[in-house]
Amino acid sequence: MRQLASPSENVHVQRVRPAVHIVRAACSHLRAFVEKSTPANSARRVYGNDLVTEIVLRSATSAADTTSTNWAKELAGVAIYDMVQSITSISAGAALIDRGLKLSMDHIAEYRVPGRTISAAAAGMWTSEESPAPARQLSFSNAAVLRPRKLSVIIAATNEQIRSSNIEAIVRQTLGEAAGLALDGQMFSATAGDTAKPPGLFVGVTGQTPTAGGGINAIEGDLKNLFAALAAAGGGKTAVIVAAVPQATALKMTVGPQFDVPIIGSTGLSAGMVAVVESASFVSRFSLVPEFSVSNQAIYHAEDTAPADPIMSGTPVKSLFQTDAIALKMDLWAAYGLRAAGHAQFVSPVSW
Repeated sequence: MRQLASPSENVHVQRVRPAVHIVRAACSHLRAFVEKSTPANSARRVYGNDLVTEIVLRSATSAADTTSTNWAKELAGVAIYDMVQSITSISAGAALIDRGLKLSMDHIAEYRVPGRTISAAAAGMWTSEESPAPARQLSFSNAAVLRPRKLSVIIAATNEQIRSSNIEAIVRQTLGEAAGLALDGQMFSATAGDTAKPPGLFVGVTGQTPTAGGGINAIEGDLKNLFAALAAAGGGKTAVIVAAVPQATALKMTVGPQFDVPIIGSTGLSAGMVAVVESASFVSRFSLVPEFSVSNQAIYHAEDTAPADPIMSGTPVKSLFQTDAIALKMDLWAAYGLRAAGHAQFVSPVSW
């Protein structure tokens, strides 16, 4: 029989956003390193009987089961996705994840998601009285093959910051911004996947020809071409527009109040790039438990775009020992993909 938590414990768990527990787990690792304690003891000392934070602190090999108090495993999974949702103002990729199909499948090396049925010929048909019903042979495909890849983020803070009361806000902001940049940079690209990263959504997609001339006519021409290509692949009903920040701003200033397609700006797209993605075809999965590691002896390359080997690259390499700083590294296993081919289209560079 499941043991029910006291009312006060329930209130404590529910009064903050689930994403807060991820940040608290990260801060507990930092504080424990400074205080020469354990992350769990540090979390209890600072946050009290915060069960969800303790769950997130556990390693990926010892995730809580569904019989734990307060439905631990489910809450841990909610915390991960709420962390992604909390950076939707920074990351277009996070906004797309929030709209698509979300899966949580720990300890799975490969997850095959059935493709969408996008052809009317595969559906039924209207029949008159006493007429035979049609027989259809459905065609199944593993359109989205999700293989978990590691999303890593490093943040560094001084001893003074870690001991201060502002460390939770610092960690929340830095982790969110870094994860958002990492998501957008690869997701909205034509870079093939490998053992380190998932494939970009535009792999194998031929970009549309930009409409010349600039202005409203070019905007209308580019959008019509993008949505025509999406419709030809059976998409468009739940499409979102993802654009480089200048183009996203121009679109929002141009379209009228009746335009009901979401427009999302992204710093991950190159200047002049505009894309449409069918959100109902997008699927993602994340591990339920992030992995944290802390050090004050390492050197690291303070670069968030294309970090190179610190030994070979020179500046901006920093020494944690020399600067009296502590670095926190978060690893989160994630994967994403589309359940139908052609459900991401782009045009670049636009003339407006």
